[in-house]
Amino acid sequence: MTNRDGIGQFSRRELLRLSAAGLASGLSFTGEAQSVKPDHPPTASHRIEQDLYSKTLKTWCDGLLARQISAIQDPALHGALLCPACSMIHGRCGDAIYPLLRVAHDTGESKYLSGALQLYDWTESQVSRQDGSWVNDVILSSWKGITVFHTIALGEAIHHHGSLLNTAKRQRWTERLAQAAKFLDGFITIETGNINYPITASYCFALCGQVLGEARYENRARALAHQALDFFTPNALIFGEGHPLDKPSPKGCRPVDLGYNVEESLPALALYSLLTGDKAVLDKTVASLKAHMEFMLPDGAWDNSWGTRNYKWSWWGSRTSDGCQPAYALLADHDPRFSEVARRNLELMSACTHDALLFGGPDYFAHGDKPCIHHTFTHAKALATVLDRRSTNAESMAPVALPGDIPYGVKTFPEIGTTLASIGDWRATVTEYDWEYIEHVQAGAGSSGAGHASGGALSLLCHRRIGPLRTASMTQYQIVEVSNQQVFSDAPHMTLTPRIECSTDRAYTSLSDYGASLTKNVTADEITFQARGRLLSASHQPLPEGQVLYRLAYRFTQSAVEIAASTDSVALNTPIWLIFPVIARSGEAAVIASDGSARIDRKKGHVTVTVSNGHKFMPLPKERIFNLVPGFECVPLIVSIPHGEEVRLRIEVPPE
Repeated sequence: MTNRDGIGQFSRRELLRLSAAGLASGLSFTGEAQSVKPDHPPTASHRIEQDLYSKTLKTWCDGLLARQISAIQDPALHGALLCPACSMIHGRCGDAIYPLLRVAHDTGESKYLSGALQLYDWTESQVSRQDGSWVNDVILSSWKGITVFHTIALGEAIHHHGSLLNTAKRQRWTERLAQAAKFLDGFITIETGNINYPITASYCFALCGQVLGEARYENRARALAHQALDFFTPNALIFGEGHPLDKPSPKGCRPVDLGYNVEESLPALALYSLLTGDKAVLDKTVASLKAHMEFMLPDGAWDNSWGTRNYKWSWWGSRTSDGCQPAYALLADHDPRFSEVARRNLELMSACTHDALLFGGPDYFAHGDKPCIHHTFTHAKALATVLDRRSTNAESMAPVALPGDIPYGVKTFPEIGTTLASIGDWRATVTEYDWEYIEHVQAGAGSSGAGHASGGALSLLCHRRIGPLRTASMTQYQIVEVSNQQVFSDAPHMTLTPRIECSTDRAYTSLSDYGASLTKNVTADEITFQARGRLLSASHQPLPEGQVLYRLAYRFTQSAVEIAASTDSVALNTPIWLIFPVIARSGEAAVIASDGSARIDRKKGHVTVTVSNGHKFMPLPKERIFNLVPGFECVPLIVSIPHGEEVRLRIEVPPE
């Protein structure tokens, strides 16, 4: 006997029985590269880590169900997930069927199964198309490329948890999967969308080949995966997050976005290689995971301060991708640091979870901004994947050091015009990256005219004990993907990247000169950078009054960071400012002391910023400044740069 949702009259005991049977039959990949001793019980550390995944996933799924539209029976709304931040239904919310079924299996609670079935029906009613595709949104975007992601979610749901469905429902879902696979077969090539689409399609086709039993899709998977091998830089970074995919910029840079690489493309290649046993792809993926790991910060964040699509940077990752865990956790037997990467990042996301939803950055909740539900339903898929695909007997390693934990001097990545600096407790990123992202898919987008910071910007500064002190944001916040970004509230906001700036008819800054020069010098005791360029608008235009040249110099030592700024310009009737925002939440005190220095009290210590003799900081605003990218509140330290003079800042963190 079946109720109107097709759930079946299962008791909790029956659901639990089905859960055990389904999980026992669906845990491992064909050809999965792992060594498991069947008689070896899970270690205590593994159980703790497993609990972190399971508890976080359940929390998020509870948050999704709390926002599911159930009372309204109209099929245009019934079963969908309402976004608290965007006051809309994101067309991709149907991806949550997979994590909801995983939690139904774990708990035996029918509410998760019921929620998944209602969500499936809404998806088919509103964003499904006759050609087998799904579109991104009901109205805002008709982009069909997202079919690859929902196909994976549907395939994983059937493969791992199909035993929870009655016969008719499972047959209908399987037939729908076949329709989607057929559409993708004629739609996806290596040039479809940004590189994350064809790379993710390699795993999608491999999964469809397994679930549907069709060798054609296995062949398509291999072809795409091996074409993707041409999209790795000599430093093993994936490029292609921008068009043209394979044409370098004037400085020889490639279109690279860390968020999409670690949260979507690399997990797809990892899953593909484990499913198929493709050693060539596996080896390249492992090497690339090591390269991308260089950009993980000590708190588990990803440094995407420079990425082509950093308008979706969310400190823990990227707004609408899935998460790094399927790549790093499932390939942890290749490098013990991979498990540490996955764990730290999950702990960070857990810390950014409030009201059972994942917020878009560390200070969203404190600032009063709402969470976009998109973060939760996509990243829930990643946790479900790890729980379904990782052996329950796998050893969990003790905490190990990651590259960002250890002072190493500098590491330069010419393909992104970016250098990482590490000395003492300081971690910094300096960038002259000149690839400008142009959105080709979202209607009404086009050139952002306000992308990632460049011009020799100090795009990131962290301290090992204090945490992040400053980050980049977009040079000027703009909605590049209309249904995938949030809008600011009425509270004060500004660009978070340190910069030289003046305003006449608009703002002109040091962040927008893609032609700026950047040099560096490294000794055992200090790391120095010098950037030279022009003040330009977000659309790379000079001031109408004439050209203004700038010089920025950074000096990193064990004890302090120093910044020097100067300009050479025509006479202007408007002042030129050095703007240095320091991350500080509303509850953390910030004052200008009697000696002119600024003191910011952080949870784990205080930061002092002094300015060179004769110069003074502007009074601090009463309210904290906030930026949605990557989600921090800050105190803006602003000082005038007189014509022909140099202004120096010194940033210190006194010992405990």
